[in-house]
This record gives sequence, C-alpha cells and structure tokens, in this order.
Amino acid sequence: MSQHPSGWYDDPSNPDLLRYWDGVSWTNHTAPKKSPTASQSTIGLPQQGQQGQVPTDRTGAGASVPQGSGWQTQSQVPQQGQQGYYQAPTQAQWMHNIRTTADGVPLASWGKRFGAWLVDGIILAIGSYVLLRLFVPDYFTMFQRLIDAASTNNQAAINSMVSDLAGEAVKAGLVSWVFISLYCIAFWTTTAQTPGKMALGISVRRVDAPGPLDLVTAVRRRLLSALQLVPFVSGAYAIVFLLDGLWPLWDDKRQALHDKVARTQVVEGKQPRQHS
Repeated sequence: MSQHPSGWYDDPSNPDLLRYWDGVSWTNHTAPKKSPTASQSTIGLPQQGQQGQVPTDRTGAGASVPQGSGWQTQSQVPQQGQQGYYQAPTQAQWMHNIRTTADGVPLASWGKRFGAWLVDGIILAIGSYVLLRLFVPDYFTMFQRLIDAASTNNQAAINSMVSDLAGEAVKAGLVSWVFISLYCIAFWTTTAQTPGKMALGISVRRVDAPGPLDLVTAVRRRLLSALQLVPFVSGAYAIVFLLDGLWPLWDDKRQALHDKVARTQVVEGKQPRQHS
C-alpha cells in the first residue's frame, strides 16, 4: 500500500467523489468528481488504445494499486461493451484549479476563513467583556463619565479624564490581548481548530507537515497581532490588520501575513492527532 503514490483517486465509499490518498492510507479530504466546468473536463472520456487493454495505474506510472475497501473494483475491465477507460482523475484539467498544500491537502477558501473569524470574534468579544469587568472595572466607569462630560460639553472634565482613561485603556488592551492569545494558541496546539474553524470544517497546520501546531509556531503565528497593543499609533495597525485579513484573496498559497510569518496554512478538514 505504501508504495502507491499519493494523489486524488475515486472514493472507494462514494462513486461521486474523489478522495486523497496520502501514500499510506485514505485521508478525510474529498472533492466532487464532476467539475462545475464539465465542458472542459476530460473525466468520462475514453482514452486512446485498444479495447480490453489493461491501463496503467492512475498516475500513469504502472505502479501496483493499493488494496482496500472498494479499490479493486475500480481497476477491473469495464463491462457492457464500454470502450476504453476513464481518464485518470489526476489528469483532469479542473483538478489543477484546486489549490492544495505541497502534499495535496485542499486549502481553505477565504470565505470559510472569514466565517471562522466571525464565529471566533463573537466568542472572544463576550469573553473579553467578562474579563474586563472582572479585572479592569474602572475602564467602563471612566468611559461612561467621559461620555457624560462630552454630552454636557464640559471641556475641563474631559481634559482631566483623558489621561486616566488612556491608562485604563492600555490595561484593557493587555487583558484582551492575553486572553485572545491564550485562546488561539491553546486550540492551535491541541486540535488545530478554534471553535470558529470547527464550525466551518477547516484547520491550521504547518506548511511542511500535518498535525496541530507546535508551541513555537503557534506563538510566532500570533506575533503579528502584537500591533493590537499600540492601536493609537497612527493608522498603521488598521492598515496591517486589513492587509493581513485580505491577503489570502490573492495569495497563491492562500496565506495571510501571519501565516507567512509562521509558515502555516489553513486547510480543509481536521488535522491528525500527534502520537507521543
């Protein structure tokens, strides 16, 4: 089994899907067999050759086919007078449009990443509010006093409260940043999925290896967000934040800026558990 090369093949359990073989076993990564651009696909077209000729393996290399549930029936000669054989799925033109990692795992779309960010954002906003009420209660009190002073146009009271509120805002920012960092790093290093990623069916992994992130990679991936500690310094943070979020839209590896810093990618499906 391990001698057969990795790649996309007919799903042994579902004839309408392709499933990724990693060279050792079947993975959880699947794709529809029929392309939306079916007119450009070669799937289903007979290959040139004599009728009844046994084709080479799916990669064209002539290697032995791995054994497993449903696999042997796919290499048998077609019945009922069908001529030729289906083109190997790996040769279909539409498959080249599926962006994958170096080892063939499909990359998550920007839409799924954004959806996961929204789910996590709601969770983090609620959690941050609770923590700020516990650890920085004066932040909300002073902020309300500042609003009241502004509504009455009391400039003297506003000036006296600005510096104090700035100090409380720094404390609030630190508490929020630490909470968000612990939230992200804890999930990245255990399941490779935050709750948002779980809901959208995606996960994060290293560029060169599957599985949850190691601690060093997870911390490095979080480093770019350290700019949140200085949101009042010009508009640099807003620009970096926007670029970071939109970068996967045009990046050929669908990486955000923090992915490039940490050498990570967000992919479809779960990550395999690390065995100690």
